[in-house]
Amino acid sequence: MRQIRSEIQTVGQIRHRNLVPVLAHLPLPNCHYLVYEYMKNGSLQDYLQYVAAGRRELNWLARYKIALGVAAGLEYLHMNHKPCIIHRDLKPGNILLDDEMEARISDFGLAKALPDANTHVTTFGVLLGVLVSGKFPSDEFFQDTYEMSLMKWIRNLMTSEDPKRAIDPRLLGKGYEEQMLLVLKVACFCTLSDPKERPNSRDARCMFSNRALIIKRKLW
Repeated sequence: MRQIRSEIQTVGQIRHRNLVPVLAHLPLPNCHYLVYEYMKNGSLQDYLQYVAAGRRELNWLARYKIALGVAAGLEYLHMNHKPCIIHRDLKPGNILLDDEMEARISDFGLAKALPDANTHVTTFGVLLGVLVSGKFPSDEFFQDTYEMSLMKWIRNLMTSEDPKRAIDPRLLGKGYEEQMLLVLKVACFCTLSDPKERPNSRDARCMFSNRALIIKRKLW
C-alpha cells in the first residue's frame, strides 16, 4: 500500500514527455489497479535483450536519444519539480519506450520527495554504461572478470590503450565512436566514489553535447 500511495502521490502530480503518468487509479476491495499509457516497444531491458539475441536492432542514434530522454526526465524530477523527486529504482527495466522510441521513466513506487535539489545520478551513470556497452550489471560476463562490475570494467577500459573495447561491438565501425566514448566518460563521472564529485542531472545532460565540460573534469 505504501508503494501504491507513493506512486499515486508522486506520478499523479508530474507531467513530462519522458515520464509515464498515471492515467487512472482503480481501488478494489482486494487490490488496486494503476492505469498507464501503453508503451508499444516495452522496456529498455527487454529491447536490449532482443538486440543481443539478434531479433531487433538499436543503432547508436536511437540509444543516444534514449539517454537524452532519461536525462531530461531526471532533470525535471531533480531540478524543476518542487520538492525534487528521487526515483531510487532507475534501471533498464523501468525505462519504457513509446512508439517513437522515446524514453519514458516509469515505476515510481520507491520514489521519494526531498526538500532540496542536492541530488546525484549514480544509477543514471550505470544506465549510460548499459546503453553504450550493451551489457547489463547482472550479466554472467562479470562473474568471470577481475572487475566484477559493469562500471569497474568500463572504468578500466576507459584508461586503457583501446577504450573502444567498452563499446558494444554491434555499434563499432559505423561512426559516432567519439560520441560513445564521451557518454561513457559521463557515466564514469556519475559513478565516482565521492558523491560530491558526481554531476547533477542537468550537468550530466549538458556534458553529452559539450566536450569542454568533460575536459575540465578529472575521472580519477
